Amino acid sequence: MSRRALVLDGLWYSLCPSFTTLTLTRSTPFPKPKGRTPRLYPLPSISSPSSGSRRCYNTSGGDSYKVPYNAAYHNDRSEAREPRENEYRDAHLSPDPTYRPPTRRKGPLYTRTHKVQDDLLGKTNEGLESRLQYAMDNKPNIRHITQILRLLIRDRHVQPNARHYKALILANTDNERGSPQLVRGLLEEMENNGITADSGTLHGALQVLAVHPDYLLRQEILDKLRDRWLTLSPAGWHFVAAGLLRENQIELALEHVALMERKDIFVENWLHSIIVYTLCDHGELDEVYNVMRARVDQGHDMTHRLWMHVLTEAGKQGHYPMAHYVWRRMVELGYMHPLVEVCDDVLKMAANAGDTDMASSVFRYLRESGIPLERTQYERLVETHVAAGDLPAAFEALCTMHEAQIPLTDSSTERILAHMIQSKVDRREAWQILKRLKNAKRTIPIDSVRVIADLCEHDAHDDPSVVDDGVGFYKELYTLCPEGADVRVYNALIRMCRTARNRESGMFLVKEMASLGVVPNGVTFESIILMCLDAGNFRSGFMYFQDLMKRDARLSPETQVEIREICAGSVDEFAMRLQYHPFIRDDVRKLDEELQQKQKEKEANEKAGRHPVPQRFVA
Repeated sequence: MSRRALVLDGLWYSLCPSFTTLTLTRSTPFPKPKGRTPRLYPLPSISSPSSGSRRCYNTSGGDSYKVPYNAAYHNDRSEAREPRENEYRDAHLSPDPTYRPPTRRKGPLYTRTHKVQDDLLGKTNEGLESRLQYAMDNKPNIRHITQILRLLIRDRHVQPNARHYKALILANTDNERGSPQLVRGLLEEMENNGITADSGTLHGALQVLAVHPDYLLRQEILDKLRDRWLTLSPAGWHFVAAGLLRENQIELALEHVALMERKDIFVENWLHSIIVYTLCDHGELDEVYNVMRARVDQGHDMTHRLWMHVLTEAGKQGHYPMAHYVWRRMVELGYMHPLVEVCDDVLKMAANAGDTDMASSVFRYLRESGIPLERTQYERLVETHVAAGDLPAAFEALCTMHEAQIPLTDSSTERILAHMIQSKVDRREAWQILKRLKNAKRTIPIDSVRVIADLCEHDAHDDPSVVDDGVGFYKELYTLCPEGADVRVYNALIRMCRTARNRESGMFLVKEMASLGVVPNGVTFESIILMCLDAGNFRSGFMYFQDLMKRDARLSPETQVEIREICAGSVDEFAMRLQYHPFIRDDVRKLDEELQQKQKEKEANEKAGRHPVPQRFVA
């Protein structure tokens, strides 16, 4: 009987786009890339069927397969390990032509030839095929699938087909044991055995490359799909994007996802999560902000774990728009409860941005969560009000901090002082703010008074009349703080008097300290000494210096320089004694220490009965 020639016309290509003249002769080979190292272990292969069988199986699994997000991609951040050498040596499935099934009817139909699960031995071939399909549709496991195929092909002599190869390929999605080299070997083996890889098998290979990326193999698979006129399924689009992300080709992956959206392909949550995690790892918070806002605007939700990760990364990297967006949408509505460290980061960014609403929201969340507030958190709130230019709210935050029995420090008020100096705030207006807070039944901390005294000291450089305001504030101080002024307030006011060269007001404040029993410190004595020297009263200055020495205190280097400069132009006895005092002049102190050391050595020698040899008798 004569064979008719097969005519491949336009109708043939329309009805059978997968088949060409080349595919009828042999499958398109998967070229081995140059430079690839040879395999160190055998591949889990399936032996070829009989030479007369060249049947092709088409499956729809590649178009409808749903892939859940694998937490190991980014949560565990674990790279897939290479299989150990000969780990799957027993995975070779080759039918034994001499095998005969047992004739007895009792017990299992087939004897155990390899170590497999007990529940697999008693299943029929149809049951094993169903079990294989279930494993493929859910979570493929390379060890479990290999055991099923070993029973079917090696022990029960079932002819392998494309679905069996697809199962082995999908088994390589295992993030620990899978490998793109195994997938390449299986595809090459299919071609050598005359089994055409259908769309489902090629999409399964793309799924493996989403976990274990290999850009060469992925491009070869895409070229094969295009040559066969096979469309890339929505799942395939996701696998390609995931593989690009795993290779850190972020820009290509984002362009790929944008093309998916233009083609109305819905981006699954697991791929979106991988995109966000990858962008966060590379510090691309601006792009994360755009991606997440677009996702929310489309009406899609994200997991709380993803929201929390983004908020944490935004706090670490100081990206305030992203942190503000997540906080408003998730934390304020009670959907998410961040850690205290994350709240501190958000509060710090709110302080830098001057966002009082955001800072108040963070404080409200901390209070409602029962978290005790610390000094640094209150200071962030003060900084927020200062950055917003709300000076009354900043002073009120200091009152709240004081009422919470949290001690104030210099760091608590330095931002307020810097703001008042930079903005040239009127000292009288600042004092009126404290008076209004007092009328509102708030407890005024003495540190709030001190910061205004520091402002008066600063203003005294340009306006000597500030002393009258400063002394007036001091006389009203007891109406705000019944406990009275402390030594730091007195020091600031005395420095103000010294800067304005108002010795009378300065002596008034000194007498007030003595009458009220406020113990002066070294800073107080420095200001009084300099004030006396400025007035030419070197004797009083020297007497105050003697009092300072009796308290085992020392002058600061800056004060020592000022005393030497003032006393250098005077021939007064006390000016000379101050100028050349060992604790004011370093060279005199060193000389004095040397003389004292020699005197001690002389006394020690005399006590021991030793007499120094005269210098002229020394050879």
